[in-house]
Amino acid sequence: MDRTPFGRLARMYKAFSKNYKDLDKLDESTDVKDVSDTAPIYHSDQELVDKDWDWSGNIMDTLDELPAGIGQYDDFHTIDWLRDIARDRMRHRHIVKKRQEGLWEQIKSAHDAWSGWVCVFLVGLAAGTCAGFIDIGATWMSDLKEGVCLEAFWFNKEQCCWSAPTLNTSSWDEDEEGCPQWWSWSRIMGGSLSGAESYIIGYLFYVVWAVVFGLLAATLVRMFAPYACGSGVPEIKTILSGFIIRGYLGKWTLLIKSVGMMLSVSAGLSLGKEGPFVHVACCCGNIFSYLFPKYGRNEAKKREILSAAAAAGVSVAFGAPIGGVLFSLEEVSYYFPLKTLWRSFFCALIAAFILRSINPFGNDHLVMFSIDYNEPWSLLELVPFILIGALGGLFGKFFIKFNIMWCQYRKTSRLGNYPIFEVLGITFITALLSFPNPYTRMNSSELIRLLVSRCGPEDNIELCDYNRSHNLTDVFKYSALSGPMVSSAMWKLALALIFKMVITVFTFGIKVPAGLFIPSMAVGAIIGRIIGVGFEQLVVNNPSIVLFSGICESPGKCIVTPGLYAMVGAAAALGGVTRMTVSLVVIMFELTGGLEYIMPMMAAAMTSKWVGDALGREGIYDAHIALNGYPYLDSKEEFTHTTIAADVMRPR
Repeated sequence: MDRTPFGRLARMYKAFSKNYKDLDKLDESTDVKDVSDTAPIYHSDQELVDKDWDWSGNIMDTLDELPAGIGQYDDFHTIDWLRDIARDRMRHRHIVKKRQEGLWEQIKSAHDAWSGWVCVFLVGLAAGTCAGFIDIGATWMSDLKEGVCLEAFWFNKEQCCWSAPTLNTSSWDEDEEGCPQWWSWSRIMGGSLSGAESYIIGYLFYVVWAVVFGLLAATLVRMFAPYACGSGVPEIKTILSGFIIRGYLGKWTLLIKSVGMMLSVSAGLSLGKEGPFVHVACCCGNIFSYLFPKYGRNEAKKREILSAAAAAGVSVAFGAPIGGVLFSLEEVSYYFPLKTLWRSFFCALIAAFILRSINPFGNDHLVMFSIDYNEPWSLLELVPFILIGALGGLFGKFFIKFNIMWCQYRKTSRLGNYPIFEVLGITFITALLSFPNPYTRMNSSELIRLLVSRCGPEDNIELCDYNRSHNLTDVFKYSALSGPMVSSAMWKLALALIFKMVITVFTFGIKVPAGLFIPSMAVGAIIGRIIGVGFEQLVVNNPSIVLFSGICESPGKCIVTPGLYAMVGAAAALGGVTRMTVSLVVIMFELTGGLEYIMPMMAAAMTSKWVGDALGREGIYDAHIALNGYPYLDSKEEFTHTTIAADVMRPR
């Protein structure tokens, strides 16, 4: 036998040629016995050379009865898609052949057929349950910074005040006398209900609770599950493309991610829990896939379950099952066959149904920011909508640039060695600067809900201080001149906008579970509300201008809805950061229930993507994939080659 390297290569080539010829026969044959000559897998070329090529073994030797270590992948390796798909095809043909041997084999064949549906059902069930408990826990702990319901400590502020005998929806948010069941920390400490003493005590407890929650979140991640930090979407995209990261979808990561999400959101950090829901759902998908060998032993098949789990994660995050399926298809999935589309839809449906049954928001709705208006919009308003879209694209570009710069500095400096101290510092600064401004003190989800809503007769807040004419039939349908409190609210919103844009750059990427959907939407909603109020006042003060004839029925009867502008701004900012388009629009109209406003959101989303792509094609998740050095090959990326062979080979 020729032992030279050339002889060795020749034998390897002959062996692999025979292997691939037999795989070609496998695709052409319908009889399992004809494909029993399947090639084993070797981890070294020495095994390949020394092995006698006897291919007459049983077909199952290459399927479920592989020796330990054969057919599995090491950590930080990429799977072999063709091999895993071929193995699954052979396994399926073996089951079809055995089905003719008796009733028991037919039952096993039926179990194999519906095991995928059972697996995604269990994943949807677990994802919806986890989301319900996380939503309830995060809301309760967020209100704990302000006070506690002594009669039923497990109630948050809203639930506590529902049982108030003298409930006044306009007063319990601002005045504690409207809700005697809710005890602020100033009241518990024996202080007054108002004045400087109450403010200082409330300020102190707000900062202390925020730092405690941030410390707990960072410590749990550091000690028990380092993979639980961040949003998880970049890593999920990489895993779905075929990369192996052991432990990233494990049970400890699931537990710490769920608890850490509640703690980090409750700390008042400029982050959200919606992105990490995708990671939580994929952890559930990975765990349940091991109950079914069809998926647990085949990494390519397992990624079908993970794609469905990603759809369920967005479904429970926003109450948007269809948007979740489109998000999985457009943004994260790499291999998405048609059957995975139906299973993803089913998984998202089950997850949304379970979340609706738990009813974490207490309002019998899945949507977070449901709107109750359907006022018409004019074609002229497309101009400010497109402007909002352009601003969303600019915000996305500059946010990605500065966030990546800060993350690179964290990696290369000593700051990266002290993640807990970084979390404590950012949490302390955020709490210290958030409390004085009511629009930064409140939870980001509550802020978005406030900005997209329409002013009604029950609203007694700064944003709704309008000089309305009570001679009209529907007073709150038409726009009116703003009062002095609206101007004050605009200044506070402008300060909140600057603060959130800056602090989110430093917050996204710290070592706690942190999502980016809600902070981006909050920034966009503030931009949209400010532009909407400005355009509203421009129209109200100049109703006779010809351009405004489609907006004003007559002087005093102009219809401009600032809440709609906030909704469009939220979509534009999120699109600028993530570069989503179709799934973003579907998520937004499922999220708000505003089916009539699809066109404004489509215009803003497309403008945002065009402006963002003109300045840089990478979204935030792709930028973090490149920053972390993950081997992700984006199918949407375009490569332009201008060099020819002569430029390389010609001597100079």
